[in-house]
Amino acid sequence: MSDALATRLAALTPEQRARLRAALPGARPDTGELTPGQLRLWQVHHQVDGRPVDVVCQAVRLTGAPVDLDLLAERVRGFTTAHEALRTTFATSADGTVRRVVHPELPPRVTRVRCADEAEAHAVALRLAAEPFDLAGGPLLRVALAEGPAPDRAWVLVAVHNLVFDAWSFELLLDELARETGPAAAPRPFGAFVRDQADWLRGPEGRAGAAYWAAETAGAPAPLPTDRPRAEPARRDGARIAFTLPASVADAVAASAQREAATAYAGWLAVAWAALAEFGGTEDVLLGTFTTGRNRQGTDTVVGYLLNVLPVRLRDAGTGTHRDRVRAARTAIRAGLRHASYPGELIDADRRVPGTHPLFDAVFVFDNLGADERRVQGARVTTADLDKGTARFDLTLAVYPGPDGVAGWLEFDTALYDEATVRRLAERFTALAHIAAQEAEQ
Repeated sequence: MSDALATRLAALTPEQRARLRAALPGARPDTGELTPGQLRLWQVHHQVDGRPVDVVCQAVRLTGAPVDLDLLAERVRGFTTAHEALRTTFATSADGTVRRVVHPELPPRVTRVRCADEAEAHAVALRLAAEPFDLAGGPLLRVALAEGPAPDRAWVLVAVHNLVFDAWSFELLLDELARETGPAAAPRPFGAFVRDQADWLRGPEGRAGAAYWAAETAGAPAPLPTDRPRAEPARRDGARIAFTLPASVADAVAASAQREAATAYAGWLAVAWAALAEFGGTEDVLLGTFTTGRNRQGTDTVVGYLLNVLPVRLRDAGTGTHRDRVRAARTAIRAGLRHASYPGELIDADRRVPGTHPLFDAVFVFDNLGADERRVQGARVTTADLDKGTARFDLTLAVYPGPDGVAGWLEFDTALYDEATVRRLAERFTALAHIAAQEAEQ
């Protein structure tokens, strides 16, 4: 492609790009079909009566330099124009079929507020998330731009339904807010991802993924014990127990994993395995784990719900040392990565869990997407994933590494677990992390 043609293509509006793609030879119309992940989210939304179980709620704090909130509002609106997922609503036909409807224009709800402190800013974000989303009418993105008590303090408060957004999409939004000059890169539309995924599932790789995950989940252990019986439908009221670990422990866990040619993710997964094996009374542990769903070319610029929840089966702990667990976790992770594009919702498994996902009661989250420092108009960016008082799964263990150590939480369904039970589990997890770090130093 010549530089002149590249410049002309970059100057096209999103609507012009869409018309160009449709006119290309072999281009196929978007049927509006939902991905398996989206269909599950749509079902959960109605199961929990619109409560914000699957709603991204983030508070972005901007400190150290004044920011132009009008410019940020313009960037948010431009981001919505550029990414069709954020201009999407969901229509149900007479036969019950749900379809995506992409609108030429569907402005996000952008408001301006003033907040005296962080607690007030977080309260504004939580109110944005708590207001039920109209999936048929939209918009599904809400942003409040908050002036702080001083010129060099402000917040961008984001609430958006997971049907059109995920953690990677949030990073793309932050990139757009931080962009200094020049036009943004032309994104790939979400509809193209849906078509590509459907084609992949029908092909040999899709069939291989189906066979692999069916074998991996065969004879899976029972869900973890609860304080009260599981029941349908799950309302998903939730709470979180927060914990922190010092940098010395985080560095030791990461270093021990590196010595086994594994990632820090595998190191922390090994700690989670040890804690949940004790909790469940069996070394055979089946956890859900998140993958970005962006392992195919061109998906790194796609905004939408591409996130995939897949099983990681942890069974052979060897002698039970942290090192042996890391090795087993590394092996399981590498094997699963070859089939990471296969939607977790389609896995044919005997195990079925009452709740909001057919396969998983417990999920492990390791998120280092925002580990690098980011600045917007010179202001330092700090993000906070807010507790909405809901639980996406029975138990979710989240680990967020950072320069000062690890921050994390255990989110739990309050209909199933007492706070004291989950607090003991969190304390055991942190204790096992210290033990792993001590083992790594020997």
